[in-house]
Amino acid sequence: MNYVSVEHIAKAYGERVLFEDISFGINQGQKIGFVAKNGTGKTAILNILAKTEAPDSGQVVFRKELNIAYLPQEPSLRDDLTVKETIYHTDSPTLQIIDNYHLALKNPEDTEGLQRAFDAMEAAQAWDFENRIETVLSKFQLTNLDQKVSNLSGGQKKRLALAHALINIPDLLILDEPTNHLDLQMIEWLEGFFTREKVSLFMVTHDRYFLDRVCNEIVELDNGQWFSYKGNYAYYLDKRQARMEQFEVETDKAVQLYKKELEWMRRQPKARTTKSKSRIDDFHEIKARAHQRRKQHELQLELNMERLGTKIAEFHKVSKAFGDKVITQNFEYRFQRGERVGIIGNNGSGKSSFLNMLTGVSQPDGGKIIIGETVKFGYYSQAGIEVKPGQR
Repeated sequence: MNYVSVEHIAKAYGERVLFEDISFGINQGQKIGFVAKNGTGKTAILNILAKTEAPDSGQVVFRKELNIAYLPQEPSLRDDLTVKETIYHTDSPTLQIIDNYHLALKNPEDTEGLQRAFDAMEAAQAWDFENRIETVLSKFQLTNLDQKVSNLSGGQKKRLALAHALINIPDLLILDEPTNHLDLQMIEWLEGFFTREKVSLFMVTHDRYFLDRVCNEIVELDNGQWFSYKGNYAYYLDKRQARMEQFEVETDKAVQLYKKELEWMRRQPKARTTKSKSRIDDFHEIKARAHQRRKQHELQLELNMERLGTKIAEFHKVSKAFGDKVITQNFEYRFQRGERVGIIGNNGSGKSSFLNMLTGVSQPDGGKIIIGETVKFGYYSQAGIEVKPGQR
């Protein structure tokens, strides 16, 4: 069953053309991963599919009564609502039935009203739906339902928006970087959720392992052209490499043919027969193919590297806690030159606190951290850097 048909759409911002004449479809059961370079129009296409933005030309046809949920990179939530109110702030009739039932429980004297609410729960099979709400919120560590959205962290807001999108299990889920702010356990649970549920997906993510395990089709927007691959991410990489090699072969052939035809054009034959005019027309097409080169924009970074001594960083009986939450207790570790260390842990377990201690942003409660004399830190945190206004 076809859910969405995208027909010859184009989008530009001022003189900058993102894409032109793009056509594709989304069918029931498809789990599509969308791949493209940054700045080439991924978010614009997601917004068009989510009906929050219109294409400059072309059209998008949606199946009637199609239920779509969209998770943008920066979700827009009402700060005045609680976590519970955000979840129930929807047009879903099932959620309204559940809300009415909980209101009836607060007034047990009204036995008739309670019975009506109970019957409505039975008729809508809302008991399972309520369990789903509790499960999703629990998996995303959103257990304080009375907490105001304004008091949530950026990661909690993203998880709340994702939970809101998942709970109703729409016909089509449009997701922009769904695994951001999820720890490993959450990502694994989300993979299982998408495997179990009969939900159609169209998503952008830089998590290639998530793409590989969840998606059954990969689409790519490359230099304004649309490519589709019926398989997972590993299959896409293999076929894309073959496509790139074929592109180079065809371009090289066109260059050789262009050189040959250019010599013929320069001789400027006086007799313009029908055959020669046709050859001239073909020449311009060959010229365009020969000059077609893939745009490989690379950012050149100049790094001033200095000699690194043998002593890097040493943790001696380091302890850190926030109230009752212990981050480290008498922690001992010596970082060695050339090590590449990864830190994993559930959200809120103290990973960022550990990095802040290592880089000197915060101090331990006890113990000692010794940093080598030649060590200079490059620290890329979740918050990024403070950019001064007017600075290029």
